[in-house]
Amino acid sequence: MTKHLNLLFALLVLLSAATPSLFGQGETVIDLNAEYDLSLRETSGDVSYYKMRTVYYHGNSMGITHSKDELIATFERKAIAVEKGMHQVEFTWKRAKIGYQTDHRKEVSKWNVLPYAEGFAYRLDFENLRFPGQVDFSPIPSSLEGMKFMVNILDAHAQFDLLRTEPAGGISRLKKTGDKISNPGAGASTAWDFNTFIQDSDFTNGTYDTMFTGLCMAEGKRCAVLEYNNAESRISSKTQATPKMILEQEGTSNFWGRIFIDIDTGQFVKGDLYEYVVMHVKMPGQNQPMRLFERRLVEIWHISKEEFNEEL
Repeated sequence: MTKHLNLLFALLVLLSAATPSLFGQGETVIDLNAEYDLSLRETSGDVSYYKMRTVYYHGNSMGITHSKDELIATFERKAIAVEKGMHQVEFTWKRAKIGYQTDHRKEVSKWNVLPYAEGFAYRLDFENLRFPGQVDFSPIPSSLEGMKFMVNILDAHAQFDLLRTEPAGGISRLKKTGDKISNPGAGASTAWDFNTFIQDSDFTNGTYDTMFTGLCMAEGKRCAVLEYNNAESRISSKTQATPKMILEQEGTSNFWGRIFIDIDTGQFVKGDLYEYVVMHVKMPGQNQPMRLFERRLVEIWHISKEEFNEEL
């Protein structure tokens, strides 16, 4: 009997000693019932660095993937003036490269550097936002690669910044886990014209919901997780493929993804976007448009200054 009591006592001592490692230290405990401020929170002078990866999966008329493109880029985010009535942030892209692969199952091995991306800079005022109107895209070449870099810029802010504002994201209504809202951007239309390459463009959001789905540890930080879902958005444009050829495009976009926000600082930690596009493309002289499918994966994450200065 004494032997069993001694063994039980020893087990209790071991469990007591292990408690901090099993259940976490006080500073890592997350209150699931607490309310959090998930809006853009930064002060003048704050600087952070991010890396983006976008993969385009191209499909035929049946939706079967046949090839892919991959774009990788880095940028610096610097808060210039954060005060009443103004939230001005400067974004400067460090470098970008794009690669192509005819077999989508293989890794991209050949890359083209986009020289015009280096040093490309602009400012956005999130209190007086006109996006993408506040960005001058004219220095970017009117080409397919240039357009993809332009879209990369739209992606960098449309979900991962704008959803955390009041006018575009209704962020004040997402306070604790389980909260869900219909995004104020539902039904809103935005032009995404790009120099002479894309004209008469329109992107009209379909149903657009955002949910505060949970809390977790990510990249060593206590994070809130927002999930967004945009269904059956309408997309149209005219593309100047060559000086004599204009392609008319019309289709639908469905996209969804997640945002991870540091609940202690409000800093954006990482996020992703998944998109499925069905497009009808009409070429000159064609009676029936071609039907094309495209999938996209966008990933963005916070990096250190040292990583930012490394080669891609």
